[in-house]
Order: sequence, then C-alpha cells, then structure tokens
Amino acid sequence: MLRRSLAKLLTTDSKASDAMFRYKSVRSLKVLTVFFLLILFSANTVGQLPELEMPASVSGIPTTAKFFGGATADQGSSYANSFAFDLPISIFAEIQVEEAHLNTMGNLYIIILLGEDYFVRDENGVYHIWDLTLGNLLAASPEKTLQANEPLTIIENVAFGPAGVSGVALNIFLAYDSVATLGEIYYSGTPLIVAIEKEVVESASLTLFTSNISQPIIQSRCVVCHVSGGSASNSSLIYATTQAPEFQTTNYNTLVNYVKNVQNGAGLLLAKPQGQASHGGGVQLANPSTELTHLQEFINAVAAE
Repeated sequence: MLRRSLAKLLTTDSKASDAMFRYKSVRSLKVLTVFFLLILFSANTVGQLPELEMPASVSGIPTTAKFFGGATADQGSSYANSFAFDLPISIFAEIQVEEAHLNTMGNLYIIILLGEDYFVRDENGVYHIWDLTLGNLLAASPEKTLQANEPLTIIENVAFGPAGVSGVALNIFLAYDSVATLGEIYYSGTPLIVAIEKEVVESASLTLFTSNISQPIIQSRCVVCHVSGGSASNSSLIYATTQAPEFQTTNYNTLVNYVKNVQNGAGLLLAKPQGQASHGGGVQLANPSTELTHLQEFINAVAAE
C-alpha cells in the first residue's frame, strides 16, 4: 500500500501523456517522502540568505531578478552546504522579482534535482517527478500577485538521518514567471546544494574497544611490552602508543585481526593476560576483574560481527 502511494506521489499529472513517470531509486523515494511529510511553505525568512549566482531566463534574455537560498542548523546565524545526518536543519529561500513584474500575476516554482531525477513541488507540498517540459511544470505557489521579495521556507528544523535519508545531495532551483512576459520563466542558474552526510554506524566491538579496552587495558598494561622495540616485539600483537596517529584504529584492527584470523586467537587473547599460555608478562588481568569481563565482551562482539 505504501509503495503504491509513493509511486503515485512521485508521478506527474500530465494532461497529454499516456505514461506515468516512475521513480528511479529507493533513495529518491526516501528523500521525497521526507519532504512530503515535513515540508513547510510560509512567508517567514531569516537573516541575509546567500545569493544564488547566474540568474537566467528560459529565452536567454538577461534578467535583473535575484534568487537566494541557504540551509542552516542555527536558524540563519550561519549557512552551510553539508550537514551531519542527524542534525536538524532548515532550508530557506527568497526570490526578488524584476521591477517590471511587481504586482503582476505569476507563479513560484521549486525544483529539486536528486541524482538524475528532477522533481517539482505542487501547491499542496507534494513532489512530482518532472520530465523537463514546461507543460508539466507545476507551481508551488500558483497565480499569486508578485511582490518585490517572495520568501519561502522549504523545510524547517528537520533531521534527515533519523528519517532514513543520508548520503544524498539535493540541488534546489527556484523559478518564477509573470503574465507580463508570457512564456518566459526566470530561474536560479546556480542551485542551492544541500548535502546530508552518510550515516556512519559504529560497530558494537568498536564501541566496546574505545570505551573499555583501549586505555584501561592496551595503553595501561599491554604497550609496556607489546610495542615496537619492546620486550614482546616478536609477538603477533604489536600495538601503537597514544603518540601515533590514529592509534586507536590501528590497535582495534590489530585485535580484530588476531581474534578472527589467528588459530584460537580469542582463547589466547583471554588466557595470556591472566598469566597463562606462556605469557612472558605474567598476570596483567586478574580473574575475576572488570577489565577481564570487558575483554571477554569485546571478543564476543568481534566474533558476532
């Protein structure tokens, strides 16, 4: 049912076409679903928005119209083009129409390029896939009396990542037309680009290593001997000290490789710190102890991944 609803949402309502435009990717579906559910369209604006360069017209005639747009995580104190997947953001825009178009009837358009697909928003906030023909260009704000400044709130205080959208870039174009110049459309030649960074999910074993293994065990006990030039430098386990760049990543990978690829690696990793299996460093982790329990939890997490 949801799939059919989304397919319907992402199709144009062309009067002449006998085929509906289908979506091309699940990512497009996710992004447009978020927009459908969460988009706001209002006359509110904040601060001075960055100007979108290269305003143009369909006919190629120069225009004095100006287009502005910005994405912000602090309600307009600053603007950026890339955001963490879980950071709530707002996207604001503004169109400054040509002086000759003031108080004339016109339409405002919002167009989004996602991958290879173009989408247009209708007056109800629904996005439709667009075939780039003017006949199928739907207005986000139709038949309105154009003012000198036309502010738009595209979306407000929404985190894309928790809604299932990350690792995408939206290219947002603004446009308008006027009855004063029938058949002409004025648009932002440069889009507002808003990138949502890809969600990075940390593995359970990495979380355990960072919080319970790295400093309490590796750095506090093991690197005394298990380091290049140390008394256990011939061991299969050689660790990096805190002075080394990315030392935690290096040591994590060393342990994971030992557990997964050394015969009985998990058993040896538990036995040797207890002074067993001919461990030259003697007892480093008492049994029972919190550190030994944490080491067992880490090994279990690595084995399960």
